[in-house]
Amino acid sequence: MGRSLPQEWIDGTLHTLNVVRDLGGKGNIPHTSLSVVRQKPSANSRKTKNLQWRFLPEKADDPRPFAGKTNRGQGKRIYIEGTCGTTDPWEAAKVAVAASQKKWQDLLSQSQVREVEKQHALSVYWERWYAKAELEPRNNQNRWLSDKRNLWNGTTGIGVQPWATVKSIQAITSNDFLEFFRLVRENCEAKGNSGEETRRQYKTLIRNLFKEAKADFPALSCPEFPAIKKSVRQKRIKPDDLMEELIQEAYANKTKGK
Repeated sequence: MGRSLPQEWIDGTLHTLNVVRDLGGKGNIPHTSLSVVRQKPSANSRKTKNLQWRFLPEKADDPRPFAGKTNRGQGKRIYIEGTCGTTDPWEAAKVAVAASQKKWQDLLSQSQVREVEKQHALSVYWERWYAKAELEPRNNQNRWLSDKRNLWNGTTGIGVQPWATVKSIQAITSNDFLEFFRLVRENCEAKGNSGEETRRQYKTLIRNLFKEAKADFPALSCPEFPAIKKSVRQKRIKPDDLMEELIQEAYANKTKGK
């Protein structure tokens, strides 16, 4: 006797079928959690939607950045998923096996590329540059080094930006800087200052790291930074100056009235 679908699926109360356990799927399945899923029907729609496939590998085995977590590793892990292109569970199971295998291999290849790129990430040149900076004599050495560590490791530091740790320095673009300096500016403004000087310090440090990388990439050039607009400071008027201006204005008005 052939395999039959669970009655709960037929009744519409079950919306997930495990590809192996419920549908008898075979092959080199990436993970035992591989399932076929149907969306719960909408009250305003009678259209039957195609089934989806999805699985979630173990965190330690997940080749995606941040093991599939959203919000740069601070959020929830999400499924690896795709569409089956059919409403038939048995056909969907075949598609799920083949599609998930391909997706898994693509993710592994991307992970290998990222590992190669990490060997020339900005963080590598930060380590080199900082090691040399520690040996250079200068006034207030400890304070100077502490300031540079804060620029790298701070809340909005360079070292917590993905473009500085997971991609080759050659792949860094002006768009990476644009988003980064926006975050820095907003963080400084939340503390009550424009952040002009902080952003200049970031620029100087990044340029130094690009110079450090020229030993490996002689033709490397640093992408353009977003412009730093100077904040407009209103001229402060001393009380005596203000009184003098008022007297002169009153005298001028009196003279006109004659």
